[in-house]
Amino acid sequence: MWKNYFKISLRNLQKRKLYAGINLLGLTLAITSFLAIGLFIHHEWSYDRMYTGSDRIYRINQEFTMGGESQLASTSPSALMPTLLEEFPEVETGTLVFDLSIFSSVMIDAGTGNSEENKFAYVDERFFEVFDFRLLAGQPGRILSEPNQIVLTENTANRYFGSAQNAEGKILKVEGKDYLITGVMENFPSNSHLDFDFLASFKTHRHGREPAWSPSNYYSYVKLKEGADIADFQAKLPAMIEKYLGADMREYGFSFAFFLQPVKAIHLGNQSLNSIKPGTDIQYLYIFAVVALLLVVIGVINYVNLATAEATERHKEVGLRKVMGAERFQLFGQFVAESMVLTAAAVGLSLVGIYLLSEPLTGLVGFKISLDPLLSLPGWMGILLFVILIGLLAGIYPSLILSGMRPIQALGNKVKIGSGAWVRKGLVVVQFFFSIGLLIATLLVKDQLEYMQEVNLGYTKERLISINFHYNLIPKAEAIQQELVRTGSAETIALAANMPVHVKAKYSIFPGGDNDREVMVTGYAGDHHLLKTAGLELISGQDFSETDMMRNQQADTVSGYPILLNETSVKELGWSVEDAVGKKVNFGGGTAWVKGVVKNFYFNSLHHQVGPMVIFLNPDETNVMLIRIPAGDPSAHLASLGEAWKTLVPDRPFNYQFVDQAYAQQYRSEEKVGILFGVFSGLAIFIALMGLFGLVSYVALRRTREIGIRKVLGATQTDVVGVLAADFFKLLFLAALLAIAVTWWFIRSWLQGFAHQTAVEIYPFLTAILLVLLLSVLTIFYRSWKVYTLNPSKTLKND
Repeated sequence: MWKNYFKISLRNLQKRKLYAGINLLGLTLAITSFLAIGLFIHHEWSYDRMYTGSDRIYRINQEFTMGGESQLASTSPSALMPTLLEEFPEVETGTLVFDLSIFSSVMIDAGTGNSEENKFAYVDERFFEVFDFRLLAGQPGRILSEPNQIVLTENTANRYFGSAQNAEGKILKVEGKDYLITGVMENFPSNSHLDFDFLASFKTHRHGREPAWSPSNYYSYVKLKEGADIADFQAKLPAMIEKYLGADMREYGFSFAFFLQPVKAIHLGNQSLNSIKPGTDIQYLYIFAVVALLLVVIGVINYVNLATAEATERHKEVGLRKVMGAERFQLFGQFVAESMVLTAAAVGLSLVGIYLLSEPLTGLVGFKISLDPLLSLPGWMGILLFVILIGLLAGIYPSLILSGMRPIQALGNKVKIGSGAWVRKGLVVVQFFFSIGLLIATLLVKDQLEYMQEVNLGYTKERLISINFHYNLIPKAEAIQQELVRTGSAETIALAANMPVHVKAKYSIFPGGDNDREVMVTGYAGDHHLLKTAGLELISGQDFSETDMMRNQQADTVSGYPILLNETSVKELGWSVEDAVGKKVNFGGGTAWVKGVVKNFYFNSLHHQVGPMVIFLNPDETNVMLIRIPAGDPSAHLASLGEAWKTLVPDRPFNYQFVDQAYAQQYRSEEKVGILFGVFSGLAIFIALMGLFGLVSYVALRRTREIGIRKVLGATQTDVVGVLAADFFKLLFLAALLAIAVTWWFIRSWLQGFAHQTAVEIYPFLTAILLVLLLSVLTIFYRSWKVYTLNPSKTLKND
């Protein structure tokens, strides 16, 4: 029976090519979007689930508290892991990872000259016990057991040596030192929060040989034994902290606690915790999931409206079938089969579409879109259920309407399709509510992104470039700066710990000198050119001079060394901007005096308020060289600087990054949201307009004779448009009101994630509504024109 249904369905769809084509296009667009979003969510949700026993692997984070303020950190001391392995029987194994890119890049030489690399880490010999990535070369358990050993990823081995087998046993120079390549591993998958090209043995590092409880620069991962109670394990950690750090905490007035985070929760977890690879805010997954469902709902509504409109042309088919003995359930099955066929075809085209769009999608989401989850057995079963579900949702209402016609009514000329006009109109309201809402959200997200690019950051990011500056170059820094300025392609140059976009180092101001408070601050190390180069504004006191004492020159602890405070730190210390100058504080393990106060600048993303900051002189702690280039075409200046750099630093390439581009990169997630909202709102509007076309067609066909009479009496096409559009404008108005209310609530909630927000203006709401209204008028105008051009003598001949 079903075989016959599908055969007849194909014939019926072939007869009504326009009807079938519009429905197929609408469903294909909706399902393609749904599947693409589904693949994205699946990828994000699958992070760090590939390891054996991944549910027993945790990263150990810490919470540092001082002066009533707390700071979360994802790193911990190097002594933590050896202590856990030795003293905690719940621990099966654990590993430590030191991401060197936090501080600097490294120079790699495989015999063909230096290359600058950033994805370099030190890991201990238990790394592959916790994260069981596949080894392509090397012996497990021995590959990182000795100092100066290194493991490459497959792509890195191919890049330097041609293959994994060729790489094993070779010598690789890292910053001029020989490292033996003892293994090659598979590439880190895109759904792992770990992402390196080089893994060097941690025993090479001084804290690998001599673990210490300070500093906390290392990622610690622990794998608990099966059946271990995580609550009991965590309850023992405070005693360990007291044992090794209790005396220091009491002496310096701070405290901290360790807490465990499941490795599977890192990527979608607390985004304030730094990680090796940027994570994703889980709220965006929820938003995308809702958008995907909305698009499918819009596509289904589109089908229902078009199928209902087509009912006026299929009444005779229904009547004849009933006269010939067809039962209602048979007709119902026939019409549901048609929706199933269309849905199956739309799913097939969607799979092809995702395959063809994989490259653009890869560039947008940042990883290669794979159809593997869909083409697996669970994937095929899911697709089959999806076809059945969507086919039923799309076909059940039209099937009930068509199969419920009485034979006499169906064979007559005046057909009234049930009493469900309110259902069809309600569906159109839902469609345009979603469409207008998505478009408004797109425009509001765009406003926030533009605001973040245009806001006064307190420093000048334009024409400012950053170059990784290795600590080995610091003795030659002054000479390099002078020569680069002499080229005329650099206005001013400074050394700094980081770009001003994201300053990360945490310090504390302790009671002492003229201060009686404990304040946790961000420390920004640089040289005496930093303020001028970065464009920071001094609002009180004086800038650093070339003769000022640096923080690492603390022999004279009485007079101290100079620092600059920002406005927030002055406020936290209870001083005024003017009174702060000359005050002495206990900072960095010594006495410091406030030489000046700088205006607040955003040294973190706009998701956060500007916190307290201390700027101090210490080139030894700097990692980048900031260069402000002259106005005009930057390419000539960059070429000039590059040539001079080759002469001055022949062993390190001139790799630069524009600070304004690095700033924009902080908001890559929000930019993705804006782009995806734009794409999906466009699709939603397009599908909704096709649904409007269907409903206008239904009304126009039912009012053909009325329109013919109006035309005979002298009505113009504008009059006909007004007649047909009147009811629809009411529906659009209702949809717009609902969209405004819901989008206002959504955008206010979304903006709560930003400490600095754009004002919500009225124009995005008006723009979205007017645009959808204009497109709707054009759709109605086109359909009314088709009816208006019909010959009244034909439309009225039966009356």
